[in-house]
Amino acid sequence: MRIKAVFLDFDGTLGEMRPSHFAAYRKAAAECGIEVSEKDLAARELDDAWARWMTPDGAVHLAESASEATFRELRIALAVDRLRAAGARGDEAAFRRTGERVAEIEGDASWYALYDETLPALERLARSGVDAIIVSNHVWRLPEIMKALDVGPLLAGVVSSARVGARKPHPLIYQHALRLTSARSDETVMVGDSLTADVAGAERAGIHGVYFDRRGRPAPEGVPAIRTLLDIPLEWPPA
Repeated sequence: MRIKAVFLDFDGTLGEMRPSHFAAYRKAAAECGIEVSEKDLAARELDDAWARWMTPDGAVHLAESASEATFRELRIALAVDRLRAAGARGDEAAFRRTGERVAEIEGDASWYALYDETLPALERLARSGVDAIIVSNHVWRLPEIMKALDVGPLLAGVVSSARVGARKPHPLIYQHALRLTSARSDETVMVGDSLTADVAGAERAGIHGVYFDRRGRPAPEGVPAIRTLLDIPLEWPPA
């Protein structure tokens, strides 16, 4: 069966923050008089910070995603929680300023870069008549960031959890993405570097999950896996 749509994660799949997300936190904290190390920030699992919004299917924050302003408040609260969990110390005003600065950096396209193979892979999908849609647990301004990185014309859509109000693996974000394409769920592939969010989450929504890992980590038995975006399958089952 021909694949008609490909959903793509962003961080770790199409691109990343540079030098790193943790570096952004450290920079923001230093500007506001708070000391914290990237090592201490990295010691806590990312999903732990979303505990207050977690449901059995994934994090849901519909009320906070009502507008860019309300989602910004969520990101500020999230940043403060992460800083405190990393052992940072400071007064409430300093934490607030740091959270605001983190939110500003996260929406700044100059902090993001695409991997070398991303544009050729997206061009291959476009030549094949496949809808390429980014589906990512990300910030409100992800569509603007993609436009600044010059990939907008190659995409049929950009779906950020910030605007949907639910994070992968929750089915709401996949249902939202499916509305941007004429492809059925069984004609769609989700490619990403998380077995939980990108593979299992997609499969629960009736979408084929493909595990992507450029570092060569083995995938569980029975899970389709690729090591380069240029190998995204255009037929299912993959050869």
